Amino acid sequence: QGLDQSKKGSDDGASSVVETEPEEQDDDLVLMQSLVDSEWREMDDGEWIELPFELQSVDAVLHSVCNMLADDVEYLQMKASETIQTLVSPGSHLVDQAQEYLRDIKNEIQQMKNRVKGLNRALGLVLEDYEDMSLMNLSRLLTHPERYIQPVPQEILDEESDEPEYILESYLQQANSLSNALTLLEVQISSTEVFAGRKSDAIRNRLLYMNMVISILSLCVTLASLVGSFFGMNVSNPEEDKPNAFSVIVISTTVGSVFLAIFLTVIVERIGELPGIFSKR
Repeated sequence: QGLDQSKKGSDDGASSVVETEPEEQDDDLVLMQSLVDSEWREMDDGEWIELPFELQSVDAVLHSVCNMLADDVEYLQMKASETIQTLVSPGSHLVDQAQEYLRDIKNEIQQMKNRVKGLNRALGLVLEDYEDMSLMNLSRLLTHPERYIQPVPQEILDEESDEPEYILESYLQQANSLSNALTLLEVQISSTEVFAGRKSDAIRNRLLYMNMVISILSLCVTLASLVGSFFGMNVSNPEEDKPNAFSVIVISTTVGSVFLAIFLTVIVERIGELPGIFSKR
């Protein structure tokens, strides 16, 4: 009987343990769910932001600085985009003026990059010094001065510099994004300058082509006038008594001048000084 009672007691204890384990698990699940819900409510209400005043001040200052830089970068992007569209648009004849605008914008971009690099350098110097970041917690310095007795252990420096480091790193990423945007804008302007240079070269080539064609035509007209001056001299010649001498001289001189112009144009084209006019390549 004693053995039977002990077995029954052990069975009852096991069953009670089995019965209490699900209850404890349910309590743990309820507790975890309440913690998660409370965390979400705090995030929605903004109550999770419990930064001290000095860190909020640092955050506000850096936020204002980054917003000012972002506005200036956006203004430069809009200005450069308008100039690029004006230059790239078909039929645009403002190549020289557009290049001057692009040079001015490149100078402004360089100045803006120097400003952003200055911010990056300042943030980087502070992020490299854990002691400076830990001393940014002035409230902790007043409430827990024993933690800042020199020499401060590295573990305490790591703990006290967490919040300032998060703030500085977030704005450092924004500054890097602005720097990348300026670099991309500078590359676009450089590409547009190359396009504008090629466009100017094409215009100059067309002008040189027209100048050479006019020179060839002037040479042919000069030769034709030379022939006319020969026959216009006040000396006797055997052709003046013929009734159709004038027509023959005019027609032959004109045809000779036209063929000479065509011949000179073909020769210059074969040399390579003019673009292909009569060739189909």
